[in-house]
Amino acid sequence: MTENTLPYWPAAMNQKMAAAYCGLSVDLFKELCPVRPLRYTQSTWGHRYLRQRLDEWMSSLDPNVKQSSVVKFEDFFSGGKGAA
Repeated sequence: MTENTLPYWPAAMNQKMAAAYCGLSVDLFKELCPVRPLRYTQSTWGHRYLRQRLDEWMSSLDPNVKQSSVVKFEDFFSGGKGAA
């Protein structure tokens, strides 16, 4: 990987990788992150965080975006705020 390319982040990440993706230590990630992992197995080794859900959570923290201006996919097609 060259310095001009971004790292590859898989769609589902273990806790350590998800924390790194969010720019947090594992301990801080455990404390702050409301995203629940998928449970592929009973062991915590099988838990994976979806990159898409992490992105949604981090975007919700952005003070530059009014939450009321965000149109959810479900609202658009169910006749909610974003319906045409």
